[in-house]
Amino acid sequence: MGISAALFSGSKCYFFDGARYIRVTRGDEGPGTVDAGYPKPIAQWGWPSGFGQQGIDAALYAGSKCYFFDGNRYIRVSRGETGAGTVDAGYPKPISTWAWPGGFGQSGIDAALYSGTKAYFFDGRRYLRVTRGGSEPWTVDDGYPRTVADVWGWPGRFGRFGIDAALFSRTKCYFFDGNRYIRVTRGDVGPGTVDPGYSKPIHDVWNWPDGFGVGERVVVFFKTLLPLSAGVQSLIDTQYREMRRLFLKFGIEVVFGAVEDLSGNPALEDLVALDVGPCLLGQPTAEHEELFAQRTGAGPDDLVVYVVQTLEGDNDSLLGCATHPAGRPGAAIVPTPALWLTAHEIGHVLGLRHVCQFSSDTNPNPPTPCVVGSTQSDNLMFPRMAWTRPPPNISAAEAARMLASSLSKPT
Repeated sequence: MGISAALFSGSKCYFFDGARYIRVTRGDEGPGTVDAGYPKPIAQWGWPSGFGQQGIDAALYAGSKCYFFDGNRYIRVSRGETGAGTVDAGYPKPISTWAWPGGFGQSGIDAALYSGTKAYFFDGRRYLRVTRGGSEPWTVDDGYPRTVADVWGWPGRFGRFGIDAALFSRTKCYFFDGNRYIRVTRGDVGPGTVDPGYSKPIHDVWNWPDGFGVGERVVVFFKTLLPLSAGVQSLIDTQYREMRRLFLKFGIEVVFGAVEDLSGNPALEDLVALDVGPCLLGQPTAEHEELFAQRTGAGPDDLVVYVVQTLEGDNDSLLGCATHPAGRPGAAIVPTPALWLTAHEIGHVLGLRHVCQFSSDTNPNPPTPCVVGSTQSDNLMFPRMAWTRPPPNISAAEAARMLASSLSKPT
């Protein structure tokens, strides 16, 4: 599966995997040695309540300061080479403080890289470079954000859909994508050169303790009945990025399969308004059967997300539906600004149910009623896409259920 963040810290490096971390003694190159007593729970950092509770998305060394990012918030910490340091007064702050352009990092970032007078931030397929100096926000260099694949020149599919972590290591930099990593020789600016022989499997080299950085993976394909415009591609990129970022904290790597434009198939044009009936698992409609037969390129256990215009059925306000025919795992979604819609629906496919139910004509007295103002809406599986503390949470029991799904495979 890999890691969610990495932090350079002089003669030490820190690696984060969900709610655990390790400290490693190392030089500029090589895996180094994991210090005795690790992994340890991330709670030992003593961050403010609620911050990084389930893990972090990125960490950035910046001399006597370090920055940690969790969803749409971040903290600045004063620290030395070892120890948790002290969170500076006034943090956490919203990530919008950085004033990044073009929606970049609006809901969080995937990785951050110290690079001398510069720093790099990665958000899905895009990245930006900033000139450091004083307190944040630092100045975004002209011409950014840019697309990772257009600049960095990484091999094969590595980092094509985003990276999970980046580590400064003086004359070398390390980038992590799922269960693989690369080592790059570079200066303060520019992509540098990928060293010969990379990418490599993380666990063949780094010698981390058993279970650390190890999890499950699911492969997700997207197929759209709407023409694959820039807007639809942006929807797919956003839904994938947010699902990958969230699930990674709980031990699941989401691998991008491919995108297919089905809008030119006249046999499918009536399915743009997809009849989902009651949208109950195990009760697919005839239109489910027809659409979900479109699985070109996907393996039997791969998940397919279908983008349609509307979902028609017993509930006309549906944004997504995880009902699927047997042996054809997947879900249908409509264009929406709800960032974790696909994560919610894939959660259903992997075995999760709603944390509560709203009363209705057919279910006037639900066993677990939704209570307005409660913490239920903090959870990914809240039945309405209105999360009160984004990114939404996944409980330990829910994470265990997804990891145990037959659709989740060892990395």
